[in-house]
Amino acid sequence: MEKIKDELVFGGGVIFSYLLLLFAQPLQLYSLWGSLLALLFVSAYYSFTFFKSKLPYQKLFYYLLTLPIIIGYFALVYKSFGIIDTSTNELVKPDWLNAIYFSVVTWTTLGYGDFKPVEELKPWVIVEAIMGYIYMGLLVGKILFISTQATHKQPNKNIKATR
Repeated sequence: MEKIKDELVFGGGVIFSYLLLLFAQPLQLYSLWGSLLALLFVSAYYSFTFFKSKLPYQKLFYYLLTLPIIIGYFALVYKSFGIIDTSTNELVKPDWLNAIYFSVVTWTTLGYGDFKPVEELKPWVIVEAIMGYIYMGLLVGKILFISTQATHKQPNKNIKATR
């Protein structure tokens, strides 16, 4: 069971999140926020277990695998509620490309200004921007941790043994 724990956490979290989205109509916003919390749990699990793990590459892989799922999740929310095209100042139901584009721009806090959220989506935009900051900061930390671990394990070839 311990050998497949990472796979179970990832698969279980994604499936649970998806099931909550299936019941979005009767549960309303509770299912949307619950679905997001399930994805956050998956990311948090890989963050908290990363530094103590004997398999940091595997933890990093699953952590990275959650990134497109979370960005896609927010794109689904934006596609469902719509966004405002600032050139016309009208509500548009974006296609998948524009929904993903708006999600990535929000995640990275880039903010080109060609789209803006409708009033109901402002909490989602705030959460996504904060998640983007935290997620990317943790990602950089994990990569630096792996690189320092790799350099500490390699013997220095320039040092000659003296007798």
